Amino acid sequence: MKEKYEKYSEELRTLKETLDGENREPTQDEMKRVTYLLDLLDSVDNGVEIFGAADPEKARAMIPDIGGFERSTGQPYTLRGPGEKKNYRRLFGSQDAVTWDYKDMNFWQALFSGRAHPGLNQRATMQEGIGSAGGFLVPTEFVKAIHDVALENEIVAPLAYVQPMKSNQIEIPAFDIGSHTSHLHGGFIAAYAAELATITQTEPKVRRMELNANKLTGLMRFSNELIADAGTDKIVEVCGKGLAWYRDVNFLNGTGAGRPLGVLQATCTIATSKEVGQAANTIVYENLTNMLANLYTGSFKNAVWVCHQTTLPQLLSLGIPVGAGGSHYPVLSESGGKYLMLTRPVIFTEKTETLGTQGDILLADFSQYVIGLREGMRVDHSPHVGFSTDSHYTRIIERHDGQPLWDEYLTLKDGSTTVSPFVVLEDR
Repeated sequence: MKEKYEKYSEELRTLKETLDGENREPTQDEMKRVTYLLDLLDSVDNGVEIFGAADPEKARAMIPDIGGFERSTGQPYTLRGPGEKKNYRRLFGSQDAVTWDYKDMNFWQALFSGRAHPGLNQRATMQEGIGSAGGFLVPTEFVKAIHDVALENEIVAPLAYVQPMKSNQIEIPAFDIGSHTSHLHGGFIAAYAAELATITQTEPKVRRMELNANKLTGLMRFSNELIADAGTDKIVEVCGKGLAWYRDVNFLNGTGAGRPLGVLQATCTIATSKEVGQAANTIVYENLTNMLANLYTGSFKNAVWVCHQTTLPQLLSLGIPVGAGGSHYPVLSESGGKYLMLTRPVIFTEKTETLGTQGDILLADFSQYVIGLREGMRVDHSPHVGFSTDSHYTRIIERHDGQPLWDEYLTLKDGSTTVSPFVVLEDR
């Protein structure tokens, strides 16, 4: 087995050197081979005793490093934090839940062919909640690709906690936030006591967060020429970027009714007041400093600005005056295509509210947001609706949920100010 491990490792290294030498990304067939080899390596990892070490950690230290390709680490279905990578393999492990073992054509070709195929016999029957049955389960190799494309194009998920879900519902414990005037997070109270004096008893205030796998359905129309000429890579790209867009929109602004609860709609989000006499559809420097003052101090190192792209002209015109008759120091700075504002990164997007509307500027610490993500996807198609235009309609379904870890904002010790990991600027 050790010889096999070294053989798989060498093949991966050789492929990586080829890709680096040719300065290109791997093809779909090459990525299939990479996934297959990584799965084989993971299976050898599970048998670390073959290396003759009684200590599993010592045994793993003997395993050669495979640079450039993502290895599955840790246990699948465990909560992944903001600092962790969240590709499909890390969330759900290396095992294929649904496989495609046919050489005659790939899954998408079989789906769009309109003919019976044995690989399409496994139909989805997602009956939990209000979910409807029907459609074909997407093979894991394509789900992996779609998920990873989505993650590359999302704002919230890479910065949030992601909980892989095995079922339609999962419960996560969380603490009450409350007020520092009477206690700390979770009802913690401490007091000095003399020797043998009675110690004040407190009970932690724990609440239950519930994530439900809400169904997101995407409907796409493909011309038969696109299906024939573009291949599966284009389908994966369209599905991945489409899922990313709609997930982000709802993680940011979802109502929580049959969909995620977005931070702009959450009760823990603070709306900072505009300046007295401030003109409509404007942003002034004091707006930004006041928003920063409403940010929970524990969120300073993780917070990012999420701004609608219509705010860009206003932000570019803002500056800090430098002495009498001097110029001004720009509030928004750019380096290498990345923006900073008051030391924190800025992300411009169309997924929030437009200039002048509450939510056009969001200061957010997404490490205080949790996402639940179901493993599988299902897909179905119809050539009949688009018969007259020589096209196919395809429906893809993925399930997820999301909500802030905070259920309310926090009142500071002196009672004068409230703070939160999520701060917006009110309507102007």
